Amino acid sequence: MAKVINQDIKDLGFTKELFNKADDNSFSTFIDNIIAEQSLILSGRVGSSKYNSTDSPTKDYVKMAEKCLVAAEMVSRRINIILQNIQGSGQEIGTSVEKAQKKDYVDQAESWIAKIAASVTADSSSFASGVLTTSHFEVPSA
Repeated sequence: MAKVINQDIKDLGFTKELFNKADDNSFSTFIDNIIAEQSLILSGRVGSSKYNSTDSPTKDYVKMAEKCLVAAEMVSRRINIILQNIQGSGQEIGTSVEKAQKKDYVDQAESWIAKIAASVTADSSSFASGVLTTSHFEVPSA
């Protein structure tokens, strides 16, 4: 079951007009379908036990990651609508702002997913534990 609800996505500023939806019901259905799609993807990435965790902060990380993934997909679909609207008009319209916004959402999602995967936790004394991720590049010896 998805951790994000329709209103969470609307609260990010997405509106029916941005997606050419005639009414609130069709827009809600549109969002619900994206939420269902992204929740399956996230559950597959982090595993069902972590996805369905009821322990904080894991459950909070899952919700934040899912919200970011849904938002990234919403922006991606918005870019497609923008590009469809200008097709054949002979005008050049940039989508760099939308692409930057999508990248930001994806980066945030990846950060939350890394915390979920590493089982990063913090106790009441603000001690944090986790896993160190390093690059595959080797430092040349002198």
